[in-house]
Amino acid sequence: MKKKFIQIIFAFICSSSITILAQTSNILPPTLQLYETGKRLFEEKNFAAAILPLQNFVRQAPESFSFQEAEYMLACSYYELKDVNSITILRSYLKKYPDSPHSNRIYALIASHYFFEEKYDEALAIFNSVHPNFLSKEEQAEMTYQLAICNLKTGKTQEAAIRFATLKTISNKYNQDCLYYTSYIRYTQQKYEVALDGFLQLQNNLKYKTFVPYYIAQIYLIQKQYSKAKEIAKGYLKKDSQNKHSIDMYRILGESYYYSENYQQATKFFQTYLNSLNIKPQRNIVYMLGLAYYKTKVFSKAAATLGEITTTHDELTQNAYLHMGLAYLQLAEKNKARMAFEQAAADNTNLKIKEQAAYNYALCIHDTSFSAFGESVNAFEQFLNEFPKSQYTEEINSYLVEVYMNTRNYQYALKSIDRISNPGMRIMEAKQKILFQLGLQAFTNSSFEEAMKYFTKSISLGQYNRETKANSFYWRGETFYRLHDLLKSSNDFKEYLSISKTVSSKMYPIAHYNLGYINFEQKNYSQAENWFIKYINLEKEKNSLTLADTYNRIGDCNFYIRNFSTATEYYSKAESMNTSNGDYSFYQLAIVSGLQKDYSGKITLLNRLMGKYPSSPYITNALYEKGRSYVQMNNNKQAINTFKELAQRYPQSPISRKASAEIGLLYYQDEDYSQAIKAYKNVITQYPESEEAELALRDLKSIYIDTNRISDFTTLVSSLPGNMHVSTNEQDSLTYVAAEKIYMRKNILQAQKSLNSYLEKYPNGAFKINAHYYLCLIGEKQRNDKMVLDHSAEILKYPNNQFAEKALIFRSEILFKQKKYNETLELYKQLQESASTYENRSLAQVGILRSAYLSNNDSQTIDAANNLLSDPKINPELRTEATYDRAKSYLKLGTDKKAMTDLRTLSKDTRNIYGAEAKYLIAQKLYDAKEYESAEKELLDFIDKSTPHAYWLARGFILLSDVYVAMNKKLDARQYLLSLQQNYHADDNIKSMIKNRLQKLNK
Repeated sequence: MKKKFIQIIFAFICSSSITILAQTSNILPPTLQLYETGKRLFEEKNFAAAILPLQNFVRQAPESFSFQEAEYMLACSYYELKDVNSITILRSYLKKYPDSPHSNRIYALIASHYFFEEKYDEALAIFNSVHPNFLSKEEQAEMTYQLAICNLKTGKTQEAAIRFATLKTISNKYNQDCLYYTSYIRYTQQKYEVALDGFLQLQNNLKYKTFVPYYIAQIYLIQKQYSKAKEIAKGYLKKDSQNKHSIDMYRILGESYYYSENYQQATKFFQTYLNSLNIKPQRNIVYMLGLAYYKTKVFSKAAATLGEITTTHDELTQNAYLHMGLAYLQLAEKNKARMAFEQAAADNTNLKIKEQAAYNYALCIHDTSFSAFGESVNAFEQFLNEFPKSQYTEEINSYLVEVYMNTRNYQYALKSIDRISNPGMRIMEAKQKILFQLGLQAFTNSSFEEAMKYFTKSISLGQYNRETKANSFYWRGETFYRLHDLLKSSNDFKEYLSISKTVSSKMYPIAHYNLGYINFEQKNYSQAENWFIKYINLEKEKNSLTLADTYNRIGDCNFYIRNFSTATEYYSKAESMNTSNGDYSFYQLAIVSGLQKDYSGKITLLNRLMGKYPSSPYITNALYEKGRSYVQMNNNKQAINTFKELAQRYPQSPISRKASAEIGLLYYQDEDYSQAIKAYKNVITQYPESEEAELALRDLKSIYIDTNRISDFTTLVSSLPGNMHVSTNEQDSLTYVAAEKIYMRKNILQAQKSLNSYLEKYPNGAFKINAHYYLCLIGEKQRNDKMVLDHSAEILKYPNNQFAEKALIFRSEILFKQKKYNETLELYKQLQESASTYENRSLAQVGILRSAYLSNNDSQTIDAANNLLSDPKINPELRTEATYDRAKSYLKLGTDKKAMTDLRTLSKDTRNIYGAEAKYLIAQKLYDAKEYESAEKELLDFIDKSTPHAYWLARGFILLSDVYVAMNKKLDARQYLLSLQQNYHADDNIKSMIKNRLQKLNK
């Protein structure tokens, strides 16, 4: 400190001597004259002029005593002239002369430089190392001012206030500045009275006249002095509407009018304010504009504007959702209103808002019949639990009963009712209906055991609603029929008829039809006919497929009791309706003609059948019966030709085996032994191990004996496949028969042992196929899949034997269960070719469809579906499945037009999973094609119809949000996602879909 003081005194003496010398400058040397000139100009603050003489001095007199002082003046001159290198020069000076008496001022200059560059933190750091007492009074004031501003700019308002107070005591120059900044600080500290007093004093200050009115108006607004706020703001805008504070004046005017309840003016100024902004506006301003729109009944703008601020969870958002809902109600957009109320009701920030929103949410659900995920029941039940003392309680209670009666989310409603300790009659009536609907839902999805349980429970509550009870009996009857319990099915249909008062219902005549079928299947033909006739009298659609089928069944009833004239009458009626069942009618008419010995008429009818219905499943039977008719007419030649046609066209059919055997027999009867031998050989080689082959072999033996060609017969036998025998070895026969008898006595384990023993002794025995078949049956009973597969494989080594058809069924069912779909596809194709009954042929077609679909064989899936769907007797559940599989295959093949036709058909019933997915897929295809309005319409219809298959409905919500994003309706998109998020609780990929989309929307 002492050293520094000496330096200062020394510098002072030097400067004094220089001054004395200046007075006699005419005697100074040239270099010193440069120094004196530069110094004088520097002191006169003519910094630009001072630089040149000082530079020359420094260059010419580096050893001069005044060299350091000259460098100081140069550094300061560069600073004052704002040279880009001034900071570098000042810092270089300090580095060169760390003990300079000017170091304190140099630091002050560096700090000021950072101040003017608005680097307030850096300026503060350096100012804190400067001693103001070593500066001039003017510089002290300047530094104090800059320090105060730095503190203010860096958030140190208390320190800034102290500096401004200090500044007022040391300089009058900054009085107005101190007043402004002190008032500003008091404003930030919410000391509005003090701040206002200071700002009012500065209204006419030229420096602050563009700033002060804003704070005055803002304080008046805060103090709810709206008239004064408006007066200040309008006056300001009248003078200058282009200033940056003008924008805020529009906001202040908007708020002032808003709080004065002049919403028309408020919207005007808020709009101007928001349109002028280049940054994201304050949420509360957008909120007030939204409410102002609502108050002025501009509801569309109200909803859209309020929707902009709902990205943050707070009371503002909650109230915005409430008023969005109210606005949507006015626009008759109840779905959007529902979702807005739902969001407000889910928020606990303000319980009054929550109560009002929850009430409106519940009413919206009731009015729109919306309950995609159980919202209707939950909304009313939750309201009563959360607001038991609400003014709306009684009203909500009555609505809850209505919801139970009309809800479509039956499981949720049932759980809700079960939580009620003492339900009244209306609640129990609702429960009865809900149980019925759950049964119907399960039936639609082919869950027949589950359906039966629900219908039974609904029937047990039958005292509450007679018609619901009757309907439950009807559908339980349908369920028992599907479960093959004919007796219970019959009883339920009769109960339905005794209870139901709705004779005009479609179910009423069908119940008679069903009872006719039940009796028909039980061979109660007289009763069956009575029920069918009752159905005919009740059926209003006189050209229906069911009516034609009924005529056929009445014909069958009379056919079986040999009342052929009546049978002919009804078969003729059925055929005349030109339905797809006409081929059966024709066939039966032909059979009746044959039974009446009108063989010529029978042949005529069969020819007409084959001509009119070339794809009929009765073609093989028709050809065989035609051949038999020729046999009956002793026209063996025509019979042989007909049987040959059958065998050539349908070689895999079991009927062809019979026809081939008949050909040999007819040649034998005509004593055309060469042709007979040829025909019989064909049977043996074409159908080895079959019953017909055994008979052919016996007849061949007779022919060779009659023609004395025993050696030829022996040669023939030795060359035959399958080790066929003319006569069965006695021991072979005895061993097999013994094993078979054990099986017939149902001693399964012993039978299994005996049959295996037989096969071990006689692996190529005459009864080996029989033995393998019985072991298949045993394996099936024991659920031993390997055993069934092993023995069915042995049977199918001879594909035309009598057990091959059953072996194909056994084998394909097990392999299907093992998911070996490529194998089952081929097996079911074989079964389709060789099936001897309509049922087995249908089973094969279903197997082909499912195997092809599950093995992703799209073209074969489509073919199989087409075959099944062409069958008029196909049940509704299978028709739906086939249509679905075909639609999915069309989609994969890119045949969208055909796919959409099938999907439209399926989507008519969203109660089953096929219809639910189809509805979604239609909308997805429309979305992919950028037909957004059509996609929206489809999805809203889906939501309105609802479905028990919540996953696909949830996917519909997700897709609808995508549609709205594409339509630039991001608010609507967010609404649907939030609604889904709150109501869908399954553990699947829906949650992640919602999360991803919300994140994108919130960016």
